[in-house]
Amino acid sequence: MKVTRDQITGAVIVALGIFVFVMISSFKVPFKASYPGPKALPGLAAIGFVICGAGIFLEGCRNKVEKTFLVKEGWIKLIVNIVAIAAYILVMKYLGFFIATPVYLYALSTWYAKGYETKPVTRIIFSLGMTAVIFLAYQIAFGYQLPMGIFG
Repeated sequence: MKVTRDQITGAVIVALGIFVFVMISSFKVPFKASYPGPKALPGLAAIGFVICGAGIFLEGCRNKVEKTFLVKEGWIKLIVNIVAIAAYILVMKYLGFFIATPVYLYALSTWYAKGYETKPVTRIIFSLGMTAVIFLAYQIAFGYQLPMGIFG
């Protein structure tokens, strides 16, 4: 039996969903209906990853005709993104949201800016602005507590 790219992609997405679920299981805030806590959104994303990954995997079992999926540069970007997300989750646990998030966003925006003319100041403003927007959304709109790391 030949393994298709969709099967590999689906399996990787399922594994990523399981990884995210395992990482958020270390959060100490209980998941309750009155206050779902910081596990809610990442937990829903993890469930979505598992469901969508399983769908992609099963679709790969059905279709045996392969199309070009990613060229070498695309695979490199995909792997860098997966490693960056895993590192971000781990670093945020220890250093907290306010250190890990701007650094992660700056690094990712720098990675994707290759080939385009962007100033570092623009990427810094973007990183700090997005960190503020995410903080306000989680803290004020949803009432969730973000990891404080060494500051908490």
